Order: sequence, then C-alpha cells, then structure tokens
Amino acid sequence: MKVTFATLLLPILLFSAVVAKAEPYRRLVNFEWEQIDGAKGYDIELTQVKKAGDTGKPKTFSFKTTDAIWNGRLTPGMYMMKLRARDYRGVPGEWSPPSEFNVGLDTANLKSPAPQAQVATNEDEKAQVEFKWDPVGGADEYIFELSSEDGKTKITETLKEPQFKTTLPVASPYTWKVTAKNAEGISSEATSVAPFTVMGKAVAAPTISKPESQFVREIKWSRPDNISEYDVIVARANPATKKWDVIKTYENYTEDSLPFDSSWEGGKYQMVVKAKSKLRPNSQAAKVSFDVREGDRSAAAEYTALVRRSIEKTSGWYGIASYLITDMKFSGSNPEKNSMVAYDAFGGTGRVGLGWNAPKSPWGFLTIVDLSGFTINGEIRTFAAAEANAVYKMPVGDRGEIRYQMGGFYKEIPETIGDPFTGTSESQMISAIGPHGGIEYWHSLSPKFGIQLNAHVYASVMKVSTPNNQDIEPSISTQFGILGSYRFSNRFTGLAGYARREDRMSYKAIPSSTNFALDGDVNESVVVGNYINFFAEWSF
Repeated sequence: MKVTFATLLLPILLFSAVVAKAEPYRRLVNFEWEQIDGAKGYDIELTQVKKAGDTGKPKTFSFKTTDAIWNGRLTPGMYMMKLRARDYRGVPGEWSPPSEFNVGLDTANLKSPAPQAQVATNEDEKAQVEFKWDPVGGADEYIFELSSEDGKTKITETLKEPQFKTTLPVASPYTWKVTAKNAEGISSEATSVAPFTVMGKAVAAPTISKPESQFVREIKWSRPDNISEYDVIVARANPATKKWDVIKTYENYTEDSLPFDSSWEGGKYQMVVKAKSKLRPNSQAAKVSFDVREGDRSAAAEYTALVRRSIEKTSGWYGIASYLITDMKFSGSNPEKNSMVAYDAFGGTGRVGLGWNAPKSPWGFLTIVDLSGFTINGEIRTFAAAEANAVYKMPVGDRGEIRYQMGGFYKEIPETIGDPFTGTSESQMISAIGPHGGIEYWHSLSPKFGIQLNAHVYASVMKVSTPNNQDIEPSISTQFGILGSYRFSNRFTGLAGYARREDRMSYKAIPSSTNFALDGDVNESVVVGNYINFFAEWSF
C-alpha cells in the first residue's frame, strides 16, 4: 500500500508540558494524522537534526502504532519525521517525504502578577513590583519583557531565575512577557503574556465648603490630585423617621460644585462626595451637613438676611469675654463708724460668659461672671459678680432685634470706712442677691457692622453678707451702654463702646450711743464707673 505525505495531516501536533524527573529533560509530544483506508498499522521514524558544530551520526528513533496517533517524550530540538502505513498482511507502504518539526520548551506559567491583575500599592509615584512564574523544564534562562501602555516604560532582561523585581510608576497599565530558552537556543513554543495594572494610592477625599447661609445656591468642594470624577449624594433629614431621605444621586459627576435645586424644600441637608480615579482606589466619603431656609429663598429675602448677619447669633453654644476700663468713683456713708467717703480710683472689670441659643426657638440662656478691681494707696481691692439669665429674641423690622434677659444675680460691693488717702481707711464687703432684668436692641447697619444699645437693672433684695450681719435695704443697680459691632466671621463678633454702671448697696445700721447712727439709718456704698468697653463673642 502506498502512503504519501500529501494524504496525511502531518503534523497535527498537540503538545502538553510534563516536567521530567530524569535528565535530559523530555517533553510529552502528541502526533495525530488522518486514518489511511485499509491500514492496520503505521511506522514512524524520527531523526534529530544535527546542530551546527555537532559531529557524529544524528540519532534516529523508530516507533510502531496501530492507530493514527502517537505520543512520546522527546528532548527539545529540531526533528525530521517520516511515516508509512502497513496493510493487513503487515506489508509496509512507501515512506512519506520527511517533514521537519520543532520540539520547543514548555510555555511559562505566569503566576504573579496574574493576567488582568490590579496590583494594589500605597504609593503616589512609584512602587516595587515582583514578578514570578513557574520554572520551565530544560530552560537555562528566561527572556523577561515589560512595557507600559503609554510606551514610556520598557524593560528587557535575560534572567537565570523565574522571578524579577523592579520599580514602576503607579497608576499605569502594563504587559509582561516571558520566554524560556535552553543553552542550545531552543525557546518556548509560545511567549507567555499577561496584562496588569499597578494601582496608585487611594485618592484624597475632597473638602466640602459648608454654605455660609441658609440661602443655598451652590455647594463647592476642593479637587484633590488625580481626580477624574465624583459620586455625589444629596439627602434631607426626615423629621418623622429620623433618617436621611436621598433626594438626588449623581454618578460620575465631573464638576467641582453642584447647583442647589431651588425646588428642593428647606430643612437639614447632608451632602456626601466620593472622589474617583481610573487607576487609583476611590477616596473616603466626604460629608457636610447644612441647613436650608424654609419658604422664601428669593434674592430679596437673601439680601434682607445678609444685612442682618452682623447681629445674628448662631445656634448652639457661644462664649463672651469683655474688659471694661474706667476711673471708678466711690462714695459711701456709714453712720455706725462716723464715716463718709468720696474718692476716685482707676480700675477695670473683666467679664466672661457662656450662652446657648436654641436652633429653632427664640429662647436661650446666658451666664456671666465678673471680677472688678482697683488700686488705692498701693492696695488692690477686688469684688465679684455673677448672673444667670434666660434670653428671648424678638425681631424688629428687617434690621433690628430686641433681646430680653431675665434672671438672677449675685453682686459684691466694697465699702470703704475712713479716709483712703490718709492711710486710715479700712475696706469691708457687702454682698447680696436678687432679680435682674435687661434689654438689648441690636441694629444691623451692614452685613458686617451693627450697633447695640443696652440697659440692665439689678435689684438687691436679699443679704448674702454684711459687715454687721444686718439685713440689706433693697436697692437698685443699673448699667447702660452703647456698642458698635463688627462681624469678623460666622463665629466671631467684636464690639467696642461705652458703658455706665452704677452699683449701689445698703444695709441697716446699728444705733449706738457711741456713733451717729439712729433708728432707720443705713450704711451705703456706691460705685459709679464710666467704662470703655471691649467685647468679644464667639460660637463653638
């Protein structure tokens, strides 16, 4: 039977890699061809092709098979193959023309980075990447190739070991390749290829600017480096469910600000912004909460509110601090000790306070502590006061506001006996408590400048202490003032102006044959101060 090479599909090669445990390394090679009609078997003859410089006769291997398929192990290299068929009598046909084929090394199995891998890093610029692949049987070296998608990075290395480390720019796609080779120059059947991406450090979260007023027109935020787009969520607090209702979601938003839809109703809002990058992990979510005015948010309403800003108090906690500088005028009479004094002394009063305004109510409270002092004949004399008040705010027109204060106080007044300028005087303290009432009118001149008029009345009605332990006689102390205000920021307002304080307190004198006190007489002390007042108010 005649068998020609043209009638065979030679070679239809199915190569599978098997690592040989013995030397030299051999690969499992499979051959398959088209069945010849009437053939009961086949002869195969494989001859190694001599390499340049080889001496001696090339090796020839002969095999027999009954099927149109053969598999066996061959060392990598170039071979010539002939094939013939045998009929049912075992008579062979003619050999096919020799066909050359190559047995290459196995294809490398790339392990890390795996194909399509995203290599995580915490670096902004460059990161070290380690490449690993399985050893290839019979290989003496490996050709490592790497290139970036933009063509800026290219690396080619010849390596002895199945691994490699290098430093690469982050946030970039790459492709790496490995080809195995032996000492005879035989390479892998195919080059192993794996694309991957080196990710950069997660992008920074944007900083959202909180709207300065409840007339929200636009919300802005910063754009950190390497940002491509944002995911934005706008939510409104639901008073009934105590949860946030999502009003609008924006995906892949590219701008650095968001117009606030005028159709959205007022209330408490929260905005969440997450920055995104194509080749870096997303940022942490940035959040800001803000209030949006209910009802009219027109330009006219905003202008009115803007003008009132110089006198507006923010909701929540706030603190005050002031210092009043004056030439204090002291006067007093004490029939018990045949004393009557009148003198001036330079001094001042320091004041600190803590207050709170309800967010959606005109009510609040304010507590204040005073410490006054003056110097006379080298002696420092101090006296204190404290008060706690409920505060009620009432708008007056577009630019004005009245604030009522109602509460109680504690007050001390020094009493001087004798002549303070001759060195024969002595000082004693009177203290009392009672109700306090005050009224302040605030008027806005512009969004920054304002003016304040104030009046306070203190009624001393109950003794805390008197020098002779007698009850006090009810008396009235007053304070009147005018202050100009300047709004430095949403949280800080400074004031300066004039204040007149008159602190008056008296207590019953004890009649005696050795003094001038008669039934019904009182010992009285009065302190009058015309103060230059510096005042600061800030919210927490």
